[in-house]
Parts: sequence; C-alpha cells; structure tokens
Amino acid sequence: MKRLIVKYSIEFFVIVFSISISFFIDNLREDYERDELRKVIKLSLLDELKASKEYLDWRKKAFDSDLNAMEVISSDSSSIDDIFSNISGAGFSNPLLTPRTFNPPSSVYNSLVNDGTINLIKSRKIKLFLESTYVSYTKYMQDWISAESDISASIEIYIMDNYPKYYLKDIYTRTDRNIVQEFKNIMDSDIKLKAYLKSKSDPMRVKTEVFDLYLKSRDSLIYYLESSLQN
Repeated sequence: MKRLIVKYSIEFFVIVFSISISFFIDNLREDYERDELRKVIKLSLLDELKASKEYLDWRKKAFDSDLNAMEVISSDSSSIDDIFSNISGAGFSNPLLTPRTFNPPSSVYNSLVNDGTINLIKSRKIKLFLESTYVSYTKYMQDWISAESDISASIEIYIMDNYPKYYLKDIYTRTDRNIVQEFKNIMDSDIKLKAYLKSKSDPMRVKTEVFDLYLKSRDSLIYYLESSLQN
C-alpha cells in the first residue's frame, strides 16, 4: 500500500511539476513577446517623431516669419522700408488673412491608442511626454490657431467691405512696394483696422510660445524613448 502511495505521489508530483514548468515557460514567452512588442512600439514612435523634423522646421520658420511681419506692420513706429523688408515669405497679406495650420504626424500614436497597445509602455516619463506632445500642446496650438483664424476672417471681411478696390489688388505680393505703401496709408488712418491687427498679433504670439513648448516636449520624448531602448 505504501509503495502505491509513493508511486502515485511521485507521478502526481511529476504531473504538477510538468504543468508548473509549462506555465512558467509560457509566462516567459509572453513576457518576451511583450518586451519585443514594447520595443517595436517605441521604435515606431521614434520613427514618427523624427520624420516630422522637416515639417516642424518649416512650421517654425513660417510662424516666426509671420509673427515678425505682423508686429512690424502693426507698429506705429514702422516705416514703409521696415514693413517692406519684413514681408512674409508667403506674401504681404498672408500674416493678416491666412493663419498657418499645425498638423504634425500622429498616425502611429493614434493607432496605438485605438488598439490599446500604448498601455504596454511602462515609463511614467514617456507617458507624460506622449500626452504633452501628442495631445496637450497640439490641442493648445490648434485652439490658438482657431482663434487667430476667426480674427483673420474678420479682418478680411472688414477690408472687403471698406476697401474693396485695395482688396482686388495683388495683396499677397512680395515685390510691389506701392501696394504695401497703400495698406500702410489705410492703416494709419483707420484705428479700427489697427485694433484688428493688434488683436491678431496676440494669438500669433501665444501660438509661437506654445510651439516652442511643443518642441521641447517632443525632444524630451525622443530622449526618453531612446534611453529606454538602450537599457
């Protein structure tokens, strides 16, 4: 009887041990697969973030150029030479009537959020900068651009209604000094138009400040993603 007990005890132990080992191996495999998927996720995010550099450099140049042009145009102390030498690369009236958009690449991030795999990322710092880069600062940018767009529309309607002959000219010129001079003359004698221009400068200025915060957040996100892949 004791022999049977010992025999079956050993067999039972072997079965339990085999099952435990099987579970252990399965868990190791799952952990390995999750780690590999986590690496793929981070590499995909890095590719998307780095691929946006050219677009972001272009946006920064455009934002800064338009803001500088708008501040020079709306300044009482600016001469025609000051205004003409600081015309936006997109044309004289672009800072007045056409707000620049901001739509950095985000398809990888959005896909990871939608399928839930973004939750595989453990680092709190990476999560923080993912949120600030892809969500918070991007939304702040778009909100300020929306506010700027509303003012641009008001300025355009105001010019159309009050200065239709001027509006029909090549107001997006980069070379016609006479058109720039005509606008300066109009602005100098129209306090309401001056007020419109001042109100548009404010969201443009905040937009560039938020954009700089976005760039810092993006750089930090790249740094922490790369650091985590080296560990």
